[in-house]
Amino acid sequence: MRIGIFTDTYFPQVSGVATSIKTLKQELEHQGHEVYIFTTTDPDATPEEHVYRFESIPFIFFKERRVAVATFSAVMRGVRTLDLDVIHTQTEFSMGIAGLHVARELQIPVVHTYHTWYEKYLHYVLNGHVITKGMVQYLSRMFCNRCDRVISPSEMIAEVLSEYGVAKPISVIPTGVMLPETLSDEEKLALRQSLNLSADDFVEISVNRIAEEKNLDTLIKSHEALQQEMPNAKLVLVGDGPEREALEALVRDHHLEETVQFTGMIDHEQVFKYYQMADVYVNLSLTETQGLTFIEALANDLPVVAIENDYLNTLEEMGHFGELIDSTAEYLEAIKQVYQYPDHYQAAVSELKQAISAETFAKNVLALYQEAQADHTPVKRYHLPYF
Repeated sequence: MRIGIFTDTYFPQVSGVATSIKTLKQELEHQGHEVYIFTTTDPDATPEEHVYRFESIPFIFFKERRVAVATFSAVMRGVRTLDLDVIHTQTEFSMGIAGLHVARELQIPVVHTYHTWYEKYLHYVLNGHVITKGMVQYLSRMFCNRCDRVISPSEMIAEVLSEYGVAKPISVIPTGVMLPETLSDEEKLALRQSLNLSADDFVEISVNRIAEEKNLDTLIKSHEALQQEMPNAKLVLVGDGPEREALEALVRDHHLEETVQFTGMIDHEQVFKYYQMADVYVNLSLTETQGLTFIEALANDLPVVAIENDYLNTLEEMGHFGELIDSTAEYLEAIKQVYQYPDHYQAAVSELKQAISAETFAKNVLALYQEAQADHTPVKRYHLPYF
């Protein structure tokens, strides 16, 4: 099958969406399919086979992300000779709209992945005074209902889309991960030592964009309370983002410099090493829609302590891989449970690996492509805004 993926976000931009797309592309190609990425320019990007980049500018309210400003004719010139079988859009904005145009022009089906619960991110746009929840619901419904099939990364987002009035079939397909190599004990210890951690430290790790919605201030304060009872507990925050300076100041104000550290951005190909040198993955975010870092942690044999959500509850049905909590007040007891019984979770973590693998992810998405092809009825061409 020849697949065209349309996205505003792709490497070298670092995000869960970019990682999900990269994983899907690599695994579909491994299974013998051809995948073409249509995305935005990026000043740090290097040429990559089957990746087409179109002129773009930084998004005015979120300058780490970009929106395309190319014309539809420019996009079509990159598509016409590829004989695509299906379009897979991964954004509701510039390149996603282009993907809808292309699909209608070529009379082929569109599958769309709805990654982001935008209602939780409205504070980025003038504190929610310009774009309202009603606008988000309308635009999401309008886009999804122009597709043949919709993928939700979790039951939670599937329910949200149904409440928005999305009428097209919605399939829950969690993002998968490439299963990494396993580090030796010596390699894990060497990484710990590079971070001024000892073999006896109990290391909590959280991998995130360092941003307000990730609730990292609460995580730091919860760790402070834990550290008073477990002096060997250490917190490592992997990633970067707009809240880093404020959170570093919070760490200083609470005199936690010796027990909390920020690694900054780590190359995605190296992040697995940081998971593996830790003892537990922690996350108190309330906005996760697909939990990519959760399954990355599981793929690296780490138990998880997190605020429960529909996605994690679904995984929990497959095995007790960690401690899901209702509120941050339960954090200390959950961490101490993992600390006291570290082997209790390993059987479930190991069993979940295959279910969350990139191979399973790609097979599920491919089956949906084939379903969309079988049911697709060509529709009248129409024009959409933007291009």
